[in-house]
Order: sequence, then structure tokens, then C-alpha cells
Amino acid sequence: MSFRLKTILGIALIEVVVLATLVGNSLHHLKTTNEQELFTRAKVTTQLLATMTSDATISFDLATLDSLVQQTLRNEGLVYIRIRNKEGLVLSEGGDADALNAPFVSDESARDADDQRIDLSAPIVVGGNEFGSVETGLSTHLLDTVLADGTKRMLTIAGVEIVLVALFGFALGTVLTRQLARLRRSAKRVAGGEFGHQMTVTGRDELADTANSFNKMSSSLAEYAKEAQEARERAEAGRAYAETLLRDAMNSVSQSIFIVDSDGRLEFANRAALRMYPISKEQTVAGTPFEDVLLPIAEATVAGTDQSELRFVDERMQRLSLKSKGHSWQSRLKDGTVIVSTQHTMSNGGAVLVDTDITEQYEALEKNQKLELELLQAHKLESLGTLASGVAHEINTPTQFIGDNIRFLSGSFDDLVALVSELSEKEDAQIGPQLEAIDWDFLREEVPAALSEAANGVESIGKIVRSIKEFSHPDDGECQETDIRNLIETAATVSRSQWRHSAELSVECRTKDTVVPCYPGDLSQVLINLIVNAADAIADGQKDQEADRGTIAITVDRVAQSLVIDVADNGGGIDPEIQRRIFDMFFTTKAPGKGTGQGLAICRSIIEGKHHGRLSVSSKLGNGSAFRIELPVLQQTAVSSPKAA
Repeated sequence: MSFRLKTILGIALIEVVVLATLVGNSLHHLKTTNEQELFTRAKVTTQLLATMTSDATISFDLATLDSLVQQTLRNEGLVYIRIRNKEGLVLSEGGDADALNAPFVSDESARDADDQRIDLSAPIVVGGNEFGSVETGLSTHLLDTVLADGTKRMLTIAGVEIVLVALFGFALGTVLTRQLARLRRSAKRVAGGEFGHQMTVTGRDELADTANSFNKMSSSLAEYAKEAQEARERAEAGRAYAETLLRDAMNSVSQSIFIVDSDGRLEFANRAALRMYPISKEQTVAGTPFEDVLLPIAEATVAGTDQSELRFVDERMQRLSLKSKGHSWQSRLKDGTVIVSTQHTMSNGGAVLVDTDITEQYEALEKNQKLELELLQAHKLESLGTLASGVAHEINTPTQFIGDNIRFLSGSFDDLVALVSELSEKEDAQIGPQLEAIDWDFLREEVPAALSEAANGVESIGKIVRSIKEFSHPDDGECQETDIRNLIETAATVSRSQWRHSAELSVECRTKDTVVPCYPGDLSQVLINLIVNAADAIADGQKDQEADRGTIAITVDRVAQSLVIDVADNGGGIDPEIQRRIFDMFFTTKAPGKGTGQGLAICRSIIEGKHHGRLSVSSKLGNGSAFRIELPVLQQTAVSSPKAA
């Protein structure tokens, strides 16, 4: 609603209130005055009629009374006339039959005439004596007509006045609001961005002052808008430069970079990401759900079914939902590329994912680790071989003395038995009591058995010494055809002290052809390590409980083009959580001081790096473990390594 319309309506409302009050008071005064006049008229008419009919009432001149009644009814407004004697007998009456039949009740004022007539009664008095009464009814219709005409006239005058006031108000409002209308139009133009617009100012009133203030404000806004526009242009230019610089910097790095918003939608992917993964530029448009970007990455990374790829995507999205400051993980693509991924959460809830190709560093590290392992193994085997060779040599000399003496004693005792037998057969021999005193029969039976057992023990010592010599004998640095069965027996003999108290060891060859090209010393080291680990696993399970002796089962078989050696035990097994780490360097589950964490790492290096085979493990917690060595039957070129001494 405009200000002008408000002004016109305000003036009209005031005029309506004033006129309504005036008209109401006037009508009330008109009604009151006419009611009094009508009541007075009715009263005078009744009294006059009582005077006129007094003589006829006294003389009971009914004809005269009827004539007077009829003449009087000709007066406007009279409804009925009734004349009674003093006993109440109706002498004459005329007028409306319904009114005459209605019960007569005299009215005190015109307001009491609720039946639309004024009922009055006047006594007929002559000489101070009452001879009867006159009853009249005067209609109030004349009053209603007068009031209706007065109301119509006053409302007409009031309507005319309201129209005139509206016209004058419209003219006045137009004059008063002309400046304000211009101010409103100018304000709309400034609000629409037309800063600096100047409006025309007329007059010297308050609206003119307001218009001048508006013009000054518009000029100031124009200056501020110009400065703001310049600042915004400078800021946009700086932001564009920074974005270009940052984008060029991210596109120039060799690392793959993905920026994802808080809703899991891709915001940016650099060129290295397109080179590293099989994704196109169309697939990395800003706003693309990151899950759609991860699907081709999963195809290049995960080897398996579609379910495996979906699990890969779910895992990456779960990592993305973690609002930690940063974490990293490592993965390998199908083509062998090793990727290190790092994720950092941004302040806006999004995340930056950086994938770095560390294949060269990883391969160099693996190569260095292999060299270190082989060097460590060479030094270890060199020390162990020197020690074992010396011990075997020192044991071998007294063992030969003992063996020779036992053989001498065995032969001498046989001669002694023959001599005693010959002497005891002579009739004059007196050695019977002496032989009985020394329990000759017992000695003759037990001494050969004791000497035989001693000879077997010496032979066992010799076998151990020969095994130690074979184990400590350095390789010539080349592959050679070797009987794996002999290597297994040698390894079992050398490690006997480690397993004989806790387990039974069995060897089963399911194939007759157990000869393969290998490095005997290195392979013996692997077998001894696996046997000792199996014995330790069984012993750990027997520490706190009474248990039967464990079993270490070594089986040899041919599968396709490989010779398979299984070393299985019934120990406590390996926890699935650490099973994938047991081949890592320096990782061990043994007590501090007992294990170095290098054994299985060296074993894998020997089998897979040097023999081009495969070393794997299958284990279930509580049900033991089984290590499998797969050696290729056909000789392959081995990785060069320091020669073990």
C-alpha cells in the first residue's frame, strides 16, 4: 500500500468517524424530539376528544358519539377510538378491529409503544365528576417515516462529504507524496545496482532534506562500489593466479593427487593420476562421485573377482570417511608397481589423497635386503661351518680311539671266552669255583652285548660327525644335482638336539626321484631352520600343560615340474593376524633373546631368490603349521650372491 493511499484512507477514515458521530447524534436528537411531539399530540388529541364527547356521554347520545368518533378517525395517524362510561361499558368505538380487540394498556411515553402505536386514555369529567373515559391509539408510522427521511438525507449529505474529502485527500496526497515517490523510485534504482544515481529535489521541507541526503548516500555508494569492484577484481586475479600456479604445480609433480570434498565427490585429479591409473580425463570431471573413479583403479589394482574390486572400493571409501589427520598404506598394482598412498583431511571436511610410485625404491630396498641377507647368511654359514668342522674333527679323533679299543676288547673277549671254555672242559681243571665266583655265565652273555652297544654308539657318533662335516663343507657357489633325501636326513641329524625331547620326527618320500639341482648348503640351512622352528612351536605348547610328544612330519613329493617338501608340525599354529608378517625381516614371535626375526626371511630369500622356487605357509591357530618348499626340477639361473664359506 502506497503512502499516498494511506494518506487518503487516513483522511477518509477520520471523516467517516466524525460524520458517523454527527449523524448518529442528529438522528438520536431527531428521534427523541419527534417521539415527544407525537406523544404530546396523542395526549392532546385524547383529552380534546374527552371534552368533545362529555355532553353526549352524559346524555347517552350514542349517535352523536358515533359521529364524533368517525369524524375524529379521519385525522392522520389515529388507529382506533373507544368511549366507555364510568362502569366501563363501551358506548362507541371505531377504527382498526385488531387494535380494538387487543387488551388496552396505556403507554407512559412513545418508547413504550412497542406495538407501533401509542395507547392513551383520558377521563370524561364534568363538574368535577367522572362520567367515563376515552381510549385512543395513535400510530407511530409517521415517526418512523420522519426518521427514515431524516436518516436518508443525512447519509446522503455524509456520502457527498466523504467523496469530496476523498477527492481533496487524493489531490493533497499526490502533492505531498510526489517527492516521496521520486525518492522511492530512486532508491529502487540504487538497490538495483545503479550506484551514484541523483534524484531531482524540489522544495525546502523535510522530504527535500531527505532527498539531498539520499543523493549524497548514492554518491558515496558509487565510490564504495567502485573501490569494492577494483578490490574484487584484484582478489579474483590473485585467486586465479594462485589457482593456476597451484594447478600447474600439482600437475607437474610425479605423484598422483586426488582432492575429494566432504560429500565424497571428486574436486581435482592431476595429470600423474591419469598416467598412473587407467582413467580418462572425462572420468575425473569435478563433481564425479569418487566411487566411480575408484572402480577403474580397482580393476588395475585388485586381482580377483568383481566382488574383490567392490571390497577394494568400499575399503577406500571407509578410509575416506575417517576424519583423522592423516594415515598411509601400501598397495601393489597388477603390473607390479608398488604404490604408497597417504590421506590427509582438510579443514573443510574433504581429503587429499597422494599416491607415490615407489617401485624403484622398493626394488632397490629388496635388492639391498637380499644382499644383506645373503651376506649375513654367508658369514653365518662360514662361522658355523668353521665351528662345526673343528668340533667334528676334535670329536672324530677320540671316537676313532674308542672304536678301535672297543673292537680290540670285543675280539679279545671272544678269545678269552674260547680259552675259558677250553679250560673248563678239561677234567682236571679247577677253575669252576673261580668262574662261578665272578659270575662267568652272566659276563659271557652281557659283555658282548655291552661292547656291541658301545660299538653302535660310536658308530652313531661317527654318523653325526660325518653329518656335521657335510653340513660345514662350503659350497662351490654353483648349483649341483643333489639328493634331497640325504639333505633332509643330515638336517634332521644335526638338529636332533633341538627336537628329540619334545617331538618325533618322520621322513616320508612319496617319490623315488628326489634329486634336483640346488645349492646344498643353503637348502640345508633352510631345512634346519624349519625343523628347529617346528620343534620350538611344539615345545611352546607343552610348557604349561602335560602333553604327548609332538610330531614333525617331513614329506617329499613331485608335483608337476617341482619337487615339493612339506615340513608340518602339530604345534599351536600361527595367529592369522601375524601370519602375513612372519617372512618380514626382524619380525619374530619368540621370546626376547631367543629369536632374531631373520630365519624365515633368509629362508624365503634362499628359496625364492636363489632357487627360483616358492616358500609358503598354511596354518590354523591351535592345529599346527605346514611350511611348503617348491623347488623347480629344471635348473634356472640364480640370482648372483656372495659365495658362502
